[in-house]
Amino acid sequence: MTTYKGLRGLTIQTVAGDPSVLAAGDIWYDNVAKKIQGAKLAAGSWASGGTLNTNQRAMSAGYGLQTAAICVGGITSPGGVTATVEKYDGSSWTEVGDINTARGTFAGAGGTQSSSVVAGGSPNLAICESWDNSSWTEVANLTTGRQAGASCGTSNTAALIASGNPNLAIAEEWNGSSWTEVADLSTARSHAAGAGTTTAMLVITGYNPNTVNVESWNGSSWTEIANVNTARRNLGGGGISTSAVIFGGNSPSIVGSTEQWDGSSWTEVANLATAGNDFGTGDSGDSGSLAIAISGSPPAGGGTRGTEEWTGAAAAAVTFTSS
Repeated sequence: MTTYKGLRGLTIQTVAGDPSVLAAGDIWYDNVAKKIQGAKLAAGSWASGGTLNTNQRAMSAGYGLQTAAICVGGITSPGGVTATVEKYDGSSWTEVGDINTARGTFAGAGGTQSSSVVAGGSPNLAICESWDNSSWTEVANLTTGRQAGASCGTSNTAALIASGNPNLAIAEEWNGSSWTEVADLSTARSHAAGAGTTTAMLVITGYNPNTVNVESWNGSSWTEIANVNTARRNLGGGGISTSAVIFGGNSPSIVGSTEQWDGSSWTEVANLATAGNDFGTGDSGDSGSLAIAISGSPPAGGGTRGTEEWTGAAAAAVTFTSS
């Protein structure tokens, strides 16, 4: 007979009440309630945030925190591209210095509200610009011009872009002065989501055609890991390689579904209030538990100026019952 110790390598601990720190999958005996207890993920939720000053979408260049985010450029409605950049303080958006080249559907972006880089964009540009919290400066171009790539980064000296239109497998790393090609993805694609850092990144779903495929980067090579539940492209996402969230996209119609990654599997959680695609995104910088969906395009078309903020599913105690 399979035992808990055989599965987890641990015996069930006795605790007075609940453990101080809960992780999904934990099991213990509560000697106060005199019951076997466990921890599972409670539902996360989306809440409305501040409104952008400019109606823009397809930026693929939003990053930072729920309380300190930035969005760059994008496609305006009813048409055209913009150079507008706005900062978010957790409640309102303020316009700051424009990028030098107006564009949308970036190949990628990475960094923080005060130190970041944006690269590529429509139509398959190679242009890269660096932000120092006061102005944008053109720096070295991408090796391969592209748009709609997956990306991540921690500052204007550390970023990684992988994939992009037209259905590329090429990945490039930025060190603050130049882009260097690294190992290709296993599956070429475009319009994917990215999460993580330059040494631990996820490239999630994308188009070639719509896929459920996810690949993980360890700093030298890509490995296919667990698939998402819903194939999609043009989605939003963020987090780190062991804790991430994705939302919205085309599947093939525009959806609002959200999935959370715990390092081993994807779980469907609460939907966006408004289904959409082509978001700017931001995350907590250390997990997928806090994220932001910036603007985007709803099913009716065009763009929005809205912001939705994600508070992720957390482990909560439950009581086991016999059946």
